[in-house]
Amino acid sequence: MIRVGWIFSLVRSGSSAASYAAASPWNLPVADELFGPWDRTGPPHNMPKRQAELARAFRAVGHTLTAEIVGLANDIIRELAERDTTGKGWVICKCPHLMFSPKDFQTWFGHAGSSGIRHYPAYLLRNPLRRVNSCYARQWEHMLNDPYELWVYLTFLGRWREAECRVRFEDMLAEPGRFFRTLYDGWGLIASHDEVDKAKDYLEQRYHDSSAEARPIESSRSILSESRWAAPREVLDAYLANDEIVSLLEEQNWPTSRLAYEGWAVPRLWRLLTRPRPGLAR
Repeated sequence: MIRVGWIFSLVRSGSSAASYAAASPWNLPVADELFGPWDRTGPPHNMPKRQAELARAFRAVGHTLTAEIVGLANDIIRELAERDTTGKGWVICKCPHLMFSPKDFQTWFGHAGSSGIRHYPAYLLRNPLRRVNSCYARQWEHMLNDPYELWVYLTFLGRWREAECRVRFEDMLAEPGRFFRTLYDGWGLIASHDEVDKAKDYLEQRYHDSSAEARPIESSRSILSESRWAAPREVLDAYLANDEIVSLLEEQNWPTSRLAYEGWAVPRLWRLLTRPRPGLAR
């Protein structure tokens, strides 16, 4: 039996770090965005050649799961599983997009049937304002699907709330041991204390700018999106005006004030630029 541990998230939520770190104790194969939209067959991902075919086919049917699409996905997973030299029998699958709903996932992947593959989902959430700021800080704002991705985030939040296994980006940074234990237990992947420590070590040694870019940690360098506010002011306006977002921030003990995100420099500069000047009408 092949087992697949899925990490569902939105982009800029830490799914690369979580997936590769979770796989690292056993060097498990990682299906990095199996359904696309990217061709992942070249380095550094080196997915099976049929992954490019799957991404094209999935796009052609309007990102809908069908028997043919799922059959092709399972074939690729089997090929990836052959790369596992430890006998663990696991593949980690990263999906940082909405793509298909939990209901569709359950319909098509919820039962092993004759495929010989069992799938176990986990959902990874990040502070919505830190996450959208990361898109701007990395100049990935073209990835945002609606104005500031507020409604995309709310859709994913609903899925995260209903998930049996749910984790947070912030816990991966602050309490990685608890984070990976929750993830492994949610999947049903047996991991010793030492193996959890190996996943923690991976995070301490590498930083993922993206799935294709992992670099050694520099102790003096902080996470770009956590240290510099880059998003337009309108992002804060939109998110902090939404009751569901504010409730989430309060519930998760995340800041709810503009100052906590923009810092002092932006408000001061704004006041300087907009203050009344003698002889000028406002």
